[in-house]
Amino acid sequence: MADQKNSGAIRCVIVTPETTGLDTQCRSVTLPLFDGGRGVARGHAPFIGRLGAGEVRVKGEQGGAADAVRGVFVEGGFVEVSHDTVTVITQRAIPAEKIDIAAARADLEKLTSTKAVGDEALAARHKAADAARALVRAAGRGR
Repeated sequence: MADQKNSGAIRCVIVTPETTGLDTQCRSVTLPLFDGGRGVARGHAPFIGRLGAGEVRVKGEQGGAADAVRGVFVEGGFVEVSHDTVTVITQRAIPAEKIDIAAARADLEKLTSTKAVGDEALAARHKAADAARALVRAAGRGR
């Protein structure tokens, strides 16, 4: 951790129940909170937040180009920022470059063409469609 303090880097960890999807040092992280995006860099104030569906963007990963960005799609979960560490806990994490954009678009098309009746069904379809749109966006950036 001593060189983390000197380098201006922060640690980003993304975990799911099955695996640690990412554990890296970077310059900054952009998070898809349920109520909007939020950027985190070294020295950010601690917070805990609820994630929405979207792309966690990791910029300036150690060992890569300073302006290189890696994207990881997450579908909800929580984030904790503390002591120059960003910890994302989610049910689903997919590296953007591994997303099948054709399948993501087909899933979105299927969701938007499906009829939903009743408040609960409409809310569930709306939430699923938002996640599918975010997956398509992440897949487009990962190319």
